[in-house]
Amino acid sequence: MSHPVALDRPGERVVLMGNEAIARGAIEGGITLAASYPGTPSSEIGNTLARVAKKLGFHFEWSANEKVALEVAYGASMVNQRVICPMKHVGVNVALDILNPITLRGVKGGLVVVSTDDPSQHSSRTEQDNRWMGKLNDVPIIEPSSPQEAKDLTKYALILSEQVKLPVLIRTVTRLSHMRADVELGEIEDLGRKPEFDWEGFSYRVTGFEKLFRRHKERHEKIDAVEAEFEKVPFNTIKNNGEKTGIIGVGFAFTYVKDALEAMDVEDKVAWMKLLTPHPLPKKKVGEFIKGLDTLLIAEEVDPYVELHIKALAKDTNPSLKILGRMDGTLPREGELSHEMIDEKISEILGMPKKPTERAEIEAEKDELLFDRMLTMCAGCPHRSSLYALKKAVKEVKGDLMNVVVNGDIGCYGLAHAPPMAFEDTYFAMGASIGVSQGMQQMGVDTIAWIGDGTFLHAGIPALQNAVHNGANIKIVVADNAAVAMTGFQTNPQMGVTATGDKVDPIMIEDIARASGVKHVEVVDPYDLDAAEAAFKRMLEAEGVAMVISRRVCAMVAVRKMRPERPPVYVVDPEKCIGCKQCLNNYGCPALMWNEDERKASIDTTLCMGCDSCAQVCPVGAIGRRD
Repeated sequence: MSHPVALDRPGERVVLMGNEAIARGAIEGGITLAASYPGTPSSEIGNTLARVAKKLGFHFEWSANEKVALEVAYGASMVNQRVICPMKHVGVNVALDILNPITLRGVKGGLVVVSTDDPSQHSSRTEQDNRWMGKLNDVPIIEPSSPQEAKDLTKYALILSEQVKLPVLIRTVTRLSHMRADVELGEIEDLGRKPEFDWEGFSYRVTGFEKLFRRHKERHEKIDAVEAEFEKVPFNTIKNNGEKTGIIGVGFAFTYVKDALEAMDVEDKVAWMKLLTPHPLPKKKVGEFIKGLDTLLIAEEVDPYVELHIKALAKDTNPSLKILGRMDGTLPREGELSHEMIDEKISEILGMPKKPTERAEIEAEKDELLFDRMLTMCAGCPHRSSLYALKKAVKEVKGDLMNVVVNGDIGCYGLAHAPPMAFEDTYFAMGASIGVSQGMQQMGVDTIAWIGDGTFLHAGIPALQNAVHNGANIKIVVADNAAVAMTGFQTNPQMGVTATGDKVDPIMIEDIARASGVKHVEVVDPYDLDAAEAAFKRMLEAEGVAMVISRRVCAMVAVRKMRPERPPVYVVDPEKCIGCKQCLNNYGCPALMWNEDERKASIDTTLCMGCDSCAQVCPVGAIGRRD
């Protein structure tokens, strides 16, 4: 499939998403391998690379998880290939176990790790700031402020990585990952390197343990060399004509600063610095910038990382400097910034009246017109049917829904906590449902682990084996919709196809479960509510670890496969409907509607996926297929 990132037309300008620009930068940098695990807001980097990998002749894969992805990437780096490994911010937590030793052992071919952070938690359970990860592990960090810089600095990071023999972290935020802008293409570099293992650099047999791992001093020297490099790079820019008020915009936050200064027409009253290298901080350059200032505002997302380091720097450089930012409450301690927010703070600092912005007026008007929409699963989602049947089974076997704790996991099915299902008590991290369920069960609390197919293959297998080995009497429901749906329908090992479309043998979850020692394993179709309920009852009554795999392809995928045909449509017979609302209150598909005048249910046929589940839920048979 074609994509603008594959164009070999240096100088041509194309519109790219920030994530696509990162993919293009990696291509221009001459990568021969890319490995990733999907997670919003990073997924489009991998999606883009997957589309063009075969055409451009590099290997791309969706790996089992982020740790494996980084291990795969590092393997290629050790044999002198340039590589990229994108992931969302919390994915770096998974990869950290291999990231730390990489910085000690060093790299051969350029290795870029991309962390797409998520201030304001648009699609994440935390707004973790991964700049701390760079400092913890001596990994240089670069923060682009635009898609053009995202492309250019990804290529630069590959080169820098080879120069200093360290992995380099490109850190973005959601707004940059998903914004689109005009990007000028550069030349696609084909390094033509023969893959060769660096025996002197990486082999115990040749070098020995002491030389390969007792290297913290060497690692510190490398990060010092990066700091010297960051002192002279042209993309850390300064405008200072002797103004006494200054602003530092870090990474994408500089965009807010620039917009605010232009909107307020105060560019001649405020000194500014665009800082794209938060770690290691170019202390000399920053010190020169802050030396003559009275007041400094630091805009960054999301933690006061640079602010903390500049406070320490100012103690020697400019002790009387008043530093404002997230630490002192000038800017909020959490969440995204905006240029309106920066407007307000600049107005306060300069003693100017605050001007209402067009955006603020539009947002105020919007608040009067629109209402917040609650989270819900798609119309026809098989997970809803699974939950409906599971709740009925738990009521019958356990007597009350509150007699069992449902530990959920990360994915579409994680919306099980939302009404009307409201049948999920916790979810924390990929695969954690199976682990935390064991701790509760070992203490005598009944649990159900509620996990998806992709998440199970990502991080559920070790926890499953732990449950069998340690005799934890947990029950596991795998909500298997044959898709990594929430992040954009990427592949997983059970789907029988790779990221680039190659057919492979599927690795089935039921085979893994049985091989791990689970005696009670069933596969059921959740659209058959009676059969699903019966299977869940058997699971709840079974001895030891028991699993039901509730398998039905994602409704979105199913409809796409049907096109140009459309799915069958179900309707409510108003003559039979008694207005009991069981279909709405207990099942709650978005296609189900309520007619207040007639006190009857109805179905929005434009949303109906034809799954038949609501017809099974209706106690009076009022819902049926329209011929």
